[in-house]
Formats: sequence, C-alpha cells, structure tokens
Amino acid sequence: MYAAIRDFTVVWVGYRDVFAGLKDLGLRGFELYVDRNLKGGQYTDMGYTFSLGFDLSTDQKRRTLIEELESNGLTICAVLVENDFGRDDIKAEIKWVVDACGVASSLGVEAVRINSVMRPKLGVIEEEYVKRTAQCVGEILQRTKDVSLAMENHGVIGNKREFLKAVLDAVNSERMGLTLDTGNFYWYGYPLGEVYKIIEDFAPHVAHTHLKNLTFPENRKGVMRKPGEDWPTSAATLYEGDIDHRRIVEALRRAGYDRDLTIED
Repeated sequence: MYAAIRDFTVVWVGYRDVFAGLKDLGLRGFELYVDRNLKGGQYTDMGYTFSLGFDLSTDQKRRTLIEELESNGLTICAVLVENDFGRDDIKAEIKWVVDACGVASSLGVEAVRINSVMRPKLGVIEEEYVKRTAQCVGEILQRTKDVSLAMENHGVIGNKREFLKAVLDAVNSERMGLTLDTGNFYWYGYPLGEVYKIIEDFAPHVAHTHLKNLTFPENRKGVMRKPGEDWPTSAATLYEGDIDHRRIVEALRRAGYDRDLTIED
C-alpha cells in the first residue's frame, strides 16, 4: 500500500497546482477528477470551487500528461467521476463512466471511482435502485475492459451496507469493487464499533480508498445516529478523529489489498 491524495484536496489546502503540491507534500500518487468533457474543470466540494487544470479529452493530451507524470515521478491511483445513477438521463451517466474508463485505460490506471445513487426520489424503493445501479454497472463493464469500477460508500443509500452488498452480488464481477471511504460509514450514523465490522466485511471488495475522519461526543460514538448528524462540525483530521486508521489498514492488508490509501482529509 502507498499514500496518495485527491487532486482537489491538494488545491483546496492552498497549493497553486497539483504537481507543486504533491512535490511539497512528498507524495507520488494522486486521484484524478475528470468531468463529462474529460477535463479537470471546475470542481465544487464543501462549498469551494477550483479548476484542477487537467485536460484528457484527446489522445495527444493524454500522451502529454503521461510524459509529465513520468518526468515528475508521479502516478495516478484512480480516476474520479461524479455520476449519479439516480438521474433521469441515465445514458449520459453511463457514457461519462465509460469515457472515464477509456481515460483510465490509456493512462494505465487500475480503477475508476463511481457513485451509485446520490439523489434518491420519493416513492422509489431501495430494491429498484439496486437493480438500476447493477444494470448501469453491467452495461459499463460490457463496454469497457481492464479497468475496475470502484463504487464509493457515499450519500445516504450508498452508505447502507445492505445496498452495497446487494449491488455487488447482483453485478458479480471481479472488475466491480468499492472505493472504501473510511469516514462515510461513520457519517451515515453507524456506531464506531460497527464501522470496523462493516469495513472488515467489505475489505475483500476494496479497489480504491478515500481516507477521512470524524469525531463525536462520547455518548454518541457507540449509538446509531441519523445520516450527517453534526456535519460538517463532526469532521476531524485523520489523526484527531475517532476512527483508528491503523486498524483499518491492517484489515485491508489481511484481505490482500495492496493499492492506494488516498487522503481526503
């Protein structure tokens, strides 16, 4: 395993560009965001918007990036998209992921981080979203090769362990895995002890990671809470939060995971 970081995080903390930040931080690996036009355009998170500056829209531009990575001794651990399989125009969501897989393949990147359903609609039962997500993933796998899809435990539906297990079982492919976000199960409301159990159960399916942490008062750590309780004031640094990342890394190692540990602090 090796330490990596999200491109957005590098710029968010104040570096003028991703490469300069990586050099100063002493990191070689980073996660690359691509928008629907296959560019690292305007990206918004936590109320901040930055332009990440990458353009992967042509073969020549991808070759140029490969040369820049090699000259700087850098590597891309995963490609990230912000799809939502709950949207009405599902073909556009599938196309975004398929195109991102093409970028990843040409860059020699093993995984593409995807979402499942981010904005569920009233009246749509969870089983329908399991079926919808599995069908989308199945079509993407048929239209791509080599690259793994790494679905993040993200959002409300996407953090439910029953949902994640149902999608993994329905897809049933070695190329379908998870982006394990170490903070999101805790954000969702699972008690701290249960978070470790869930991560241990899913560890064999992990293809990529996001590392972040949260903290709650002592009387809230061991009980089931509502999704997003006290967020973002519950957010904490990796070393100050409640989650013991040494324990998580050991669980991943036991499961045979040997890829990135991507900081999203």
